[in-house]
Amino acid sequence: MEASPVGPIECPYCAELISAKSKKCRHCGEILDPQMRELEMLKKQQGGPHVFMNAGGGAASAAASTSSSSSNGSQQLRRFPHWMHILLTIFTGLFWLPIYLLMFIFRNRTIYY
Repeated sequence: MEASPVGPIECPYCAELISAKSKKCRHCGEILDPQMRELEMLKKQQGGPHVFMNAGGGAASAAASTSSSSSNGSQQLRRFPHWMHILLTIFTGLFWLPIYLLMFIFRNRTIYY
């Protein structure tokens, strides 16, 4: 019977040091456990929910989100919904106008152009 390593090991995907008992890399988000990896592949084939465990901070989530969105194309540029805000402004008697302006100014320019 082979003894498992006690100290930290390198992640085979990002080369960061992680615990030898880790099932998922906290830096890159890759699944290291073969059984968990197979289950995740089956979920993706069945179109299951895309949930990202964020143990490594915002960078791991952003990397996982970027890799996922580039593969299925869900994060595409789209127009800012002006028509919806204009209708809300008209129906609310111009009370929605400040909100419309603020949402336009502070919109996420990586998604809305």
